[in-house]
Amino acid sequence: MPVAALERKLKAVIDTNLFVSGLFSKDTVSSMLQDHWINLDFILVTSIDIIKEVNRVFHYPRIQERFAPDEEKIKRFFRLVFRKAIITKDRYKTDRIINDPTDNKFLACALEAQADYILSRDPHLRNLKHYQGIQIIDATTFINKIT
Repeated sequence: MPVAALERKLKAVIDTNLFVSGLFSKDTVSSMLQDHWINLDFILVTSIDIIKEVNRVFHYPRIQERFAPDEEKIKRFFRLVFRKAIITKDRYKTDRIINDPTDNKFLACALEAQADYILSRDPHLRNLKHYQGIQIIDATTFINKIT
C-alpha cells in the first residue's frame, strides 16, 4: 500500500469569517486555506447550521456593498462545499461558549465529525485553545502544519 494511502488527512472546521473572506479576498491566508481545502490537503468539516450562517453573511448589506458577490459565484461555492466537505447533521449541541452562544455550533460540528482542528479568528473560540481534544488555532498555524 502506498505511503500516501496510509496518511490520514486532517479534518478541520472553518469559522464563518474565514469562509467568507476566503471566497472574496485574493492572496490572503483565508484564500490560501480555501485553496488547500479544494486541493484536498485537508478535509473540510462543516454543518447545516454553519452553512446557513455563511449564506446569511454572504447576503449582509455590508458584504453586498463591499464585495458585490455574484449570486452564481455563491451558488458555485456551495456546490463545491456539498461536493468536497463532510457535512454533519447538527446532532451535537454544546453550551461551552457563554459570551457568544452562536459560536457553539463550531464546537458541536467538530465534535460530531471528530475533527482535529477548528480554525478561527474569533476570540471566543480561540481563547479556548482546545475543546475535548480538538485544537482551536488560526489559519496560518494550520497552513504551516499541512504544508
